[in-house]
Parts: sequence; structure tokens; C-alpha cells
Amino acid sequence: MKPSENNKQDQIEIKTKTGELFNVPVEGSLGLLALGYVGLIAWRKKRKEVKLANGL
Repeated sequence: MKPSENNKQDQIEIKTKTGELFNVPVEGSLGLLALGYVGLIAWRKKRKEVKLANGL
């Protein structure tokens, strides 16, 4: 549950206890909020990706 070392804002990976990658939902989640900064940045990145994909 920590950002990768190279570029913290571009490559955030959130993993579950079993080591699986967590798919960040566009609408966010309470779990992301509980992660603090890392969860907030992951959510913002996901929102930005979806907006760009939708041409907004």
C-alpha cells in the first residue's frame, strides 16, 4: 500500500493483503480515504484517466 519508488504520482500501486492489485473505482471508496495521501492520489489519477478517455 505504498507508492512505487520511481515517480510517486504517476505509478501508484495499491495491493491487497494477498498481493493482488486493487482496482481503484472512479467514484472512490472509503478504503481509499482511509489510506490517506496514497489513496487520494490514486483516486485523482483514476478520475483524470477516465476524463481524458471520455474527452472531458
